[in-house]
Amino acid sequence: MKLNEKDLAQKILSEEEILAQKEELRLKKEQELADSLAKLPKGFRFESIRKTDTSQPPIVIDIENRLDSIKEFKLSDVAQSIEYIKMQNLPDSSIVNKINYKYYMTDKNIVASNLYGIHLFTKKGEFKNTIIKNQLSGVKYKEDQNQVLIYYSEFSNIGGSPNVWSRGDQLYYNYKNTNTGQNYIMEVDCSKDLINAQYQFNPENPLAVSGAGKVLVDLNRGQNKPFKAPYPNGMSSFTPQYNYEQIGVFSPDRNTYFSRRSRKGNMLEIFNTQGDTLAEFTKFERLVNFKPRLIRGFDYGTQYEKAGNYYFRSDYNDTIFKVIPPNILKPVYVIKLGQHKVSKQDASHPKFDLKGKIVPNQWADGNNYIFIGLIMDDNYCPNAIKRKSIKLLYALYSKKNKQLHFVKSDPYNYDNPILENDIDGGFSVWPSSYMINREGNIMVSLLGKDIKEKVASDEFKNSTAPAANKEKLIQLAKNCSDTDQVLMLVK
Repeated sequence: MKLNEKDLAQKILSEEEILAQKEELRLKKEQELADSLAKLPKGFRFESIRKTDTSQPPIVIDIENRLDSIKEFKLSDVAQSIEYIKMQNLPDSSIVNKINYKYYMTDKNIVASNLYGIHLFTKKGEFKNTIIKNQLSGVKYKEDQNQVLIYYSEFSNIGGSPNVWSRGDQLYYNYKNTNTGQNYIMEVDCSKDLINAQYQFNPENPLAVSGAGKVLVDLNRGQNKPFKAPYPNGMSSFTPQYNYEQIGVFSPDRNTYFSRRSRKGNMLEIFNTQGDTLAEFTKFERLVNFKPRLIRGFDYGTQYEKAGNYYFRSDYNDTIFKVIPPNILKPVYVIKLGQHKVSKQDASHPKFDLKGKIVPNQWADGNNYIFIGLIMDDNYCPNAIKRKSIKLLYALYSKKNKQLHFVKSDPYNYDNPILENDIDGGFSVWPSSYMINREGNIMVSLLGKDIKEKVASDEFKNSTAPAANKEKLIQLAKNCSDTDQVLMLVK
């Protein structure tokens, strides 16, 4: 039965009312915390609490005893449909458009970011505004290798981190200027037109922010220090996807912010917006009397935002925490590895035998499933891949059934597509932590050339997915240029 226009209008109104009620409740709680913090004496610190809620104990995901529980999965087992949103090309043709976007969805908008800036679109992919246009030097993207190269002798960056987050109509991003040393959390009101945004660096006013919004937090507390490379003539490289996974700073409200980059070795520190420390959480996974000159490392932990909350797992830890400001870490998930668990001390030693040991590698928290990637038997490095001494395992934890099953796949086929797409015959899917939106849908970033190559492949032609769905992807490929950005929503 189709909804008539009146029923549809009422449905939309109801959804808007629900959003308004949620925002009103959030603002009330935010104000209550602000009032509480305002009453504290200067220099006050809270007791740091790692608190388990007895009414909602952490969910234990038993890896150790489920290794033999292997099941064949396809995309239709975890999703019902796929939507493709073709993003309108940016009006500023000077912005490089050959790197996939990192997508983030607010209640009303799509935010697309990458190395070159942050942009705002409607839910239909129509361009609205550029939040910030990054100004880079000493940075090169090698498309054939999917690597970003930074040459420190020439490096400078004035712009925003690809990581963004939101509350209601307010969007937040981390602004940095390596020349002046500025480091801010910026707040942008997306309900208004961004007509006064300044997108070019002004040498006559070097401290002016060259992007939209206002400063919410000065992370330097007024003590700006221009960037100084540890190796002035050196360089570094990373994939854009690695950069997208990083959340260097996060503010859950207008009263506090978090940092994982502690000089004291803590795994998390919570600050008020003036930079005063409210709580510190000790990191227990540390190296003690470590003598080898070389350090082996391949577990970098997990961090992600979901519904306005910050979740994380520190390296070689087995617990996913939810951060509750100003001073609580709530265990939400525990990854039970048992005899397969390895300590940071042992894993870091280049001569320690990792045979039989398992380290979490990927984690994506969806509505109905948690998608887990695991490393087994060796260090995740090019040499281990070359000699095929490492296993890559994938598992799905059903939140409804409280069960874990490993996905049937070849653990030594490192390019093996996981969750074959039997919905439209297109791209196989295994989500990243940062590419699940607040509605629980998986987001996949594509370029037009990716879609063209897919529909021309034998894999697509031989797919038994419904012909009507395949035809829609074929038509999309015909209507895309190679550099068009497309958001694939797996629902």
